[in-house]
This record gives sequence, C-alpha cells and structure tokens, in this order.
Amino acid sequence: MNKHLLTVNIQSRLLLRRWKSEMFKPGGGLRTVDDLENEKQRKIAEEADENPMNYTIFGNRKKPKDDPFFYTDRKGGRGYSDYSNTIYPNRPYIWQPIRKYYKINYYIICVMGIVFLLFSSELWDEIDAFSAPFFPKAAEIEKEANEDEKEDGKLSHGEHSEGQESDSDCHIVPEEVAKKKKPKIGFREQRIIQYENRLRAYSSPDKIFRYFATLKSVGNDGNYEVFMTPEDFVRSLTPGVMQPRNLGLDKFKIFNPEKYKCQFTDPDNIFTKLGTHGLISFTDYLFLMTVLSTSQSEFILAFGIFDVNTDLSLDKEEFLKVQKLLLSQTNVGNRHRDHVMGNSAFKWSADSAITSYFFGKQGEHKLSIDTFLEFQHDLHRDILKIEFERRDPESNPVGIISEVSFSELLLMHAGLPEKKQKRMMKRIRKRYRAAGKHPGISFDEVNSFFQVLYYIDTIDTALHFYKLAGKPLTKQMLMKVARRVAGVKLTDHLVDVVVTLFDEDNDDQLSHREFILIMKRRLQRGLEKPKDTGRIFSKGGGGF
Repeated sequence: MNKHLLTVNIQSRLLLRRWKSEMFKPGGGLRTVDDLENEKQRKIAEEADENPMNYTIFGNRKKPKDDPFFYTDRKGGRGYSDYSNTIYPNRPYIWQPIRKYYKINYYIICVMGIVFLLFSSELWDEIDAFSAPFFPKAAEIEKEANEDEKEDGKLSHGEHSEGQESDSDCHIVPEEVAKKKKPKIGFREQRIIQYENRLRAYSSPDKIFRYFATLKSVGNDGNYEVFMTPEDFVRSLTPGVMQPRNLGLDKFKIFNPEKYKCQFTDPDNIFTKLGTHGLISFTDYLFLMTVLSTSQSEFILAFGIFDVNTDLSLDKEEFLKVQKLLLSQTNVGNRHRDHVMGNSAFKWSADSAITSYFFGKQGEHKLSIDTFLEFQHDLHRDILKIEFERRDPESNPVGIISEVSFSELLLMHAGLPEKKQKRMMKRIRKRYRAAGKHPGISFDEVNSFFQVLYYIDTIDTALHFYKLAGKPLTKQMLMKVARRVAGVKLTDHLVDVVVTLFDEDNDDQLSHREFILIMKRRLQRGLEKPKDTGRIFSKGGGGF
C-alpha cells in the first residue's frame, strides 16, 4: 500500500513539472509580455500595407464593388445569386455587356433637363412673373421711383393745386403706333386686373366712374368736377385692361382747361361732339352707358311714346323723360345711387355736354330719331375702334391686327371658363401661328362683322331655321345670312377665323348656340350683368 502511494506521488510530481515547463514555453498556454509584443510585431510585419480609403468613417472595411457583369438584387453581397435564374420577374433584364453603361441614363436625364430649362421660354416667363414682386430688378425700381416723383406733383387725393397740367391721356391713337415689346404681366398686376374685372362686373356705376376717371377740374369756389377721357371710358368697359399706376378710387389728376388739349386722329370721332376737350362727365357717362345697353328698337318705341307731334322728334324736356325712363330699365340705372351720394360731382344733371350737342346750349333744337340712331351707331363704332387700336400693333402694319387678336376681341366679354377659352384660342393659334403668312384683319372688316351683330336676334332665328332644315352651318351659309339680314358682305378670311373659333367638332361647321350666346354677350359688353355691389348700403340709407 505504501509502495503504491509512493509511485503515484512520484508520477504526479513529474506531470506537474512537465506541465510547468510547457506553460512558459513560447507558444504555450501562458505567455509573457515579451512574447505578446513579439507576436504583435511579427503580425504587423507580415501584413501588407492597407489603403485608408478601403475603410469607412466608422472604421469598418468597405465592401468590394460588384462586378458590372454580376446581376443581383442583393445589396449585401452575392449570396446565392450565382446559382439562381438570371431573369428576374420584377425588373427588366439588361444584356450583360451593356450593364456597366446603365448609369449613363442618369447623365442623359440631367442633360435633357438642363436643355429644357434653357430653351423653355414659357417656363422662364412664369418664373419671372412669380419672382417679380419679391426680386424686382434695379432698372424697374429706379423707373418706378422716377414715376413716383413725377406723379407726386400731379396726383390729387382730396388736395387742390393750381397751374398743374395733366398728361394728354385722351389721345385715341397716333397715326403711327410705335412697335414695342409687350410688357410682361407679373403676379401683382394679375391680382389688380382680377380686382378691376370684378369692379366692372358687379359695382355700381358711380363707383366705377370714381375708380376709372382720371381728371378733376377745381373751380374758384373750391368745388370740383370729375371727368373721364375717352380712353378712361373704354377702359371702364374692357376687362383685362389695368388702370394706370397711382390712379384708382378717388385719385385724380388736376385738369386745367386752358392748358389741356385733346388730339383726335379722326375728326368725326363721337367724343369730339362732347366739347373741345372730349371729356365725359358723370351725367354723360350714365347716358353713354344707357345708349350702349339699349337696343335701337327700344329707343324707337320710347321716342314714339313721348312724341306729341308724331314726327319722331323730341325737345329737351321730352328727351330727358325718355332718358330717365330707359335709364331706370337698365341694370346700370337700377344700381345707380346718386340719391345717397354726398358729393354733387357724382349726381345726375339735366345739363351736360351731350344735351348741349343735341339741343343747343339754350335747348332750342329738337332731336329726331334718325339723328339719335346715327349717334348710337357712331358711338359703337368709335369704341370698337379704340378697342381695335389697342391690339398688337408691334407685330402688324398700322390698321391691321392678327387673327389671334381678333379672336380675343370677340371673346372679350364671353364669360367662358378659362379652360374652354384656352381650347378655342388654341385652334386659332394652331391655324394662324405664322403671323407673316396671313393677311390679318383690318378695322373695316371688324366693323363690318359688328354691323352684322346688331342683327344678332334675327340671325339667331335664321340659323335656327337652317338647322331645322338639316343644312350645315358652314362658312358660305354664314356669309349668306349676313348679306341677307344685315346687308353686309363679309370677307372670306374673316369668316374663316370665326368658323375656326366656334368649330367645336372640327368639321368646318359653326356651333350655333355657342356662337349666338357669346356674340350677344360681346355686343352687350357685359352691361347685362346685375351690379349688386353697394345695394346693402343703399337700402340702409347710407353710401360711400
């Protein structure tokens, strides 16, 4: 027993000694600090030089770039894509030799976008219009500042000054219109135009007159009278034409009759009959609006009712009764509030430039129905001429407007939705795009067409019968109706433009109902719309 224990003890001591000798051996279980440092230096020497660009900013090694000929949906590595089908159901298959050029598509798209920005003038126009109120150009700021300094001495808002001369705003149009580029309409101007269009459509006549009139004559007693120029009068009727800057509601220029002189290119212009200056007072304004909104048949009937001698001639007192009667029957007269206006400058008066022209200064003459109807005809013609001469003179000879401008003239008071009106104008621009290849429209042609519109009710009946008979409403038919009903011969080119404008089905035929509706609105110049602004105040016994 003791012998056996001695043998085991000797063996265990030998094993312990062997284990200790192996533990401190290089490469053994426990190593010294020197061993660890030597091993570290050995590994550093064995490693190849690393490129720092192969590591991310977080110290991780970047993944190797994929082979351009390798096609997989996995972004973390190849995985098992090498052993799968190369046709993927969720993405188009790209031929292997051109896969490496796939990223060129991004450069192509960028180049196309740059080309679009450089050559898209309409886009730049929209950008300029949007940024104009926020980033005005230096030249525009200087120009506006100069205009402000110039206008400060001429504007009057409740203040009176003497010896000041207003600009000659009643030039109808000079003999030769200077060719200049159309100014761009910015965001601010568009908002002003929208406000003024609502003012024309819904405000009372006294407020419209106060807004669009530009001249004020101050008497020696301190009282004043406000006048419109012919341009102001047409502007008050024409939607889309902005009032001059710094001239608005109750803002006028001082009018000096001794220095002010109005020049008319047409000596037979109807406004020359209103006096040497051709200015329009508020009473004249109401009368002219009544003439424009009343048909010839209604005037003939009114003359017959108040004519005592049955010769269709009226004296001044009888004519004033006719004027008041017809004024009360129109929307303009129904919405007039002179009974609540505190200023005498905006009240109806029996003495005006028009009554002096019809009956003389002493009221000794009589007015026949033929003379009055001739006056009404001339008024329509001269207003139409001012509207015509406002069109695009910079792109056509004097006295000629483009087919596009003529179409805009017809749709001026149409009241159509914007999309529909753009669609109609698109047909005109597509057909008459090149201005130099088409003759344009002269004023005589435009005047002849509006002569036909004076018989629009009869033309409506004639076109209705043609439609019931199954006959197409073609260009030749419209020319025939105009010649039979109005005795006017329309030119082929003008009728082509009209048919193109109102051809909704592209079958070279006129859209009957739409043509009649729009032409009636155009002839009435928007005066058939009720003007309700201010009725709440007038019912309460107050006004502004």
